[in-house]
Amino acid sequence: MNLTRGQLFSIAIVIVGVLGASTAQLNELFGPAITKDIVSASTLLTSLLAGINALLGGQGAQIAAVQAMPGVEKIVVNEQANATLATMAVAPENAKIEATPAAEAAVTATAKAAS
Repeated sequence: MNLTRGQLFSIAIVIVGVLGASTAQLNELFGPAITKDIVSASTLLTSLLAGINALLGGQGAQIAAVQAMPGVEKIVVNEQANATLATMAVAPENAKIEATPAAEAAVTATAKAAS
């Protein structure tokens, strides 16, 4: 099973979210004092992980995930590429991402404007 970083964060968010919403069940298992600590910690951790997940799930991360997929030879972009995609298309370390020949100048200009 190949899970992405975003999927792992999502699984962690689900687990701590369930803990935060399981006060009655946790009371039965651990008692009210420990339950209060578990619920408080899980609520804080849910917010923290959700914030990190939002940062890691941006367009750059999506493009990198597609680029790393088996079976993807190239990602070819046109002149409508936004700053993130244009920057990745002109970076020499991203050999699988390139601009169409007709859009190369526009993609390069978008990437330069973004830096």
